[in-house]
Amino acid sequence: MQFSTLPNQPIIEKTWWKRFTSQPHQIFFSAAIFFALIVMTLTLFTFVNIGNFDFSLIHGFGLNFGVFTNAFLGFLITVIPKYTSSNVIPKNRYLYAWVVYQLGVLIALFINTFSGKVLISFTLFYFIKIFFETIKTGKAVNKDDSLYINFILIIGATLLFIEASTSTNLSTLIFFSYLLSMVFIIALKMVPAFFFTFTKVSFKTLPKYTKQISILLLILTGISLQFQLNYLTIIISFISSIFFGFIIFKLNILKQVPAILFILTIGLVWFEIAYICLFLESIFITYSFKLAFHIFALGFVTTLLIGFGSRVCLGHAVPAQPIIVDSFTELLFLLTQIILLLRIMTSIGFILNSNIYTIFLHLSSTLWILLFILWLFKFGKYLLRIKS
Repeated sequence: MQFSTLPNQPIIEKTWWKRFTSQPHQIFFSAAIFFALIVMTLTLFTFVNIGNFDFSLIHGFGLNFGVFTNAFLGFLITVIPKYTSSNVIPKNRYLYAWVVYQLGVLIALFINTFSGKVLISFTLFYFIKIFFETIKTGKAVNKDDSLYINFILIIGATLLFIEASTSTNLSTLIFFSYLLSMVFIIALKMVPAFFFTFTKVSFKTLPKYTKQISILLLILTGISLQFQLNYLTIIISFISSIFFGFIIFKLNILKQVPAILFILTIGLVWFEIAYICLFLESIFITYSFKLAFHIFALGFVTTLLIGFGSRVCLGHAVPAQPIIVDSFTELLFLLTQIILLLRIMTSIGFILNSNIYTIFLHLSSTLWILLFILWLFKFGKYLLRIKS
């Protein structure tokens, strides 16, 4: 299943609010961009000792649930009905929940961490219920992907509730078990379909239990890193680097394609590089300032977020837009990779005990903020729908 590239039917709404809330990706993506700017600005403040912010709360929780989960929800509300051949999820089922979710993030960040996280967790369980009902009523024969995605969402909501209830920081476990699992399973679903639409070349059949093994390996990676089980990290990262390298090769996406597809290839390649890096650093380096972690986060998740987000905005724009990449969007793709390389240089500088690492750290954070400002400048008109 894939996004239709046919022009959308115009959605005629009289007021800005009705236009803005007429499609789920518009409101959730807009919230994701808002929190991307807020969270990284506050993260940068912690680096330069401005204000009194909890770094792990702002950076870990803020990115996991303020930025990435908002993007997930907007995407899933749009595509799960398409995956399962079911009816579109009506606006009244997600609009108020969207408001509650954003309040939850703001409460957790700035007012009461426990209350905000619990509110977000319950809101996610509400969306899980909606998705399950949508899957159940769908007419598609194969609903496995949608069920896996909903299962991963259950993991994220449950871990967040446990984190809030026990006042512990489970951001690493949440990142691997929930966030990376979600992005990788979606990528396995969408990337081959996108490539087939352009190349008309079918991808090679993946092993039968690819998705289950992928989720298991990512959960075990999260457990090993969260609880600092170094021997388990070595074993799992070694197995994962071989397994995921094989899977990415089987996807048959290493070919000349337009930039809107090539950026997705780059993201999956970074995923493999991150696992190789995690294996090497778990053996040879005591602490790398989370080198592999940020290759996952920037090279894989953020790269695919920019790639998928750009495609969704164009494919669902009103009026319809061709799904092509201009020079400005190519600049955004390039800037994403520059930010990643700067973050890699940050860890290398830290490992070498050079103070220059702080320069790279501040620069990469600043360019992240610039990236999302520029992305909003380019695609904001399709999300915000200020003009009718």
